[in-house]
Amino acid sequence: MISYLKDCVSESLQDYPYCIIGSGAAGISLAIALIRKGHRVLLIDSGDWHEDAALDDAYTGHADAPHPATTEYRRQRFGGTTHLWGGRCVPLDAIDINVRAHVPNSGWPIELQEIEDYYPEAMSYCDAGVADFTINALAGNAAPMFDELPNLQPHLQERIERYSLPTDFSKKYKNELSSSKLAQVLLRARCTKLNLTDQDNRVTSIEVTDGLHKLTINAANFILCGGGIETTRLLLSTRAHAPNWARFDPALGKFYGCHYDLIFGDLSFSGKKPFFDFKKTKDGVYARRKLQFSQAFQAEHGLLNSVFRLHFPAYADAGHGSGVLSTIYLAKSILASEHQSILNHGASSGNKINNSSLAHIKNVATDIGSVFSFGYDYIFKMKLAERRLPYTLVPNRNGSYPLEFNSEQVPDASNKITLLDQVDAQGMPRVSVHWKLTETDIASGVESFIQLQRLLATTQACKLAFDYGELKERISGALPVGGHHIGTTKMGSSAQNSVVDKNCQLHGVANLFVASASVFPTNSHANPTLTIIALALRLANYLDRTMVAR
Repeated sequence: MISYLKDCVSESLQDYPYCIIGSGAAGISLAIALIRKGHRVLLIDSGDWHEDAALDDAYTGHADAPHPATTEYRRQRFGGTTHLWGGRCVPLDAIDINVRAHVPNSGWPIELQEIEDYYPEAMSYCDAGVADFTINALAGNAAPMFDELPNLQPHLQERIERYSLPTDFSKKYKNELSSSKLAQVLLRARCTKLNLTDQDNRVTSIEVTDGLHKLTINAANFILCGGGIETTRLLLSTRAHAPNWARFDPALGKFYGCHYDLIFGDLSFSGKKPFFDFKKTKDGVYARRKLQFSQAFQAEHGLLNSVFRLHFPAYADAGHGSGVLSTIYLAKSILASEHQSILNHGASSGNKINNSSLAHIKNVATDIGSVFSFGYDYIFKMKLAERRLPYTLVPNRNGSYPLEFNSEQVPDASNKITLLDQVDAQGMPRVSVHWKLTETDIASGVESFIQLQRLLATTQACKLAFDYGELKERISGALPVGGHHIGTTKMGSSAQNSVVDKNCQLHGVANLFVASASVFPTNSHANPTLTIIALALRLANYLDRTMVAR
């Protein structure tokens, strides 16, 4: 059943075995997994079916530039940011889990296999096919990205990333949740407080409100699935009134990380062109190729885990001559704010770009055939198709390719989420996000480009060119990927170095759990959604196994 807080009486919401707070990818996946195992679940969300500016004001806070505003890449509505998700599904690598001598605060308290066991099911939840990320999964020709790539192995490896439909979890799972006798979904019910025992070692109940009505809800177990920032906010707010939670101070809110992204360099190929476009897998899923250094190579050169993708010229620079890219740039005013920021990606800070509307209009007029072809693909492959082409790829006319570089950060305690003195309409303290690239992050990015250039220089047909003087400047100014909020309730062996244990349970709090990217001790280069869902499914199994004991 799905209802609103204002329509419910308190008695109907009490004594559920599981109360899940937040209905994004983690919350919905966890709820579905638990009801399929026969458990009763109360799933609450502060939002509604659609966005509401009054609700979204609760997300207003402070963020250090260039981090996106705290209102961006977050959705206070049923389904969370799966409404905005591009669908990219990427698993973690073994190196992400391991303790690395050159990465401070690295290492997870679980083995990679404990996550990999849940990737196939998580892929099913996402409609992204099987959990095969090798190029052998591609339909038809599974040749390498370029002919000489096998000569660069094992140092440089090629993998694929798969794409969901993309799946909007609110649409896919609405009927199952509304028809199940085991599930109660409560909308416009924002959790503003966790009530604890005198010893702060158990949650007795939570306070929820829609701004006009308030209720106290008790349950046997509470699972926080409100996203990395909001989950951290609720825990920090609780910590302010829970003296025994001082044990969490070394880690709670700290070690915040995003992936950082950069378009840089010029990779050219003499002779045969590389594979650039999206290609479908044998099971009909869109996929794209990527390059990354092996675990041994990363360790040898002190590199963070990162990935390179062939990219297209900057939308903003009309010098690309592409009518398609210019059409997208001219349409920027109708794009969501989260998407507008990508339009200048790849525009070198050291070179003047031509972003005049007149130049872009000229591109459209002289390349009108490509624009019409793009229009067809946009309508029939990106809007009307159930499985959508993820985004537009337009190769450079001169045959060269800028590189998209996406990297993890080192877990650094000075990158953190804190509370402001200001409160929102429901009395919750607003958040402040403190984010920067560390010297280690920057040095790794610089060295990654240098090492890739050295490897490619051993080939006959590939050449990576870039301005060495500009490289560090561009890495230093790289942008954080705004929707990936990682590390602030990280998993570990004790409260002295973490917030939750290997089962995502808060240390010393008997019935409080977190399902979020905020539990990741390190952030990998991989988009977090797939692993968030895998960990939510793993948590569902843990709760199912331990139900009798509780």
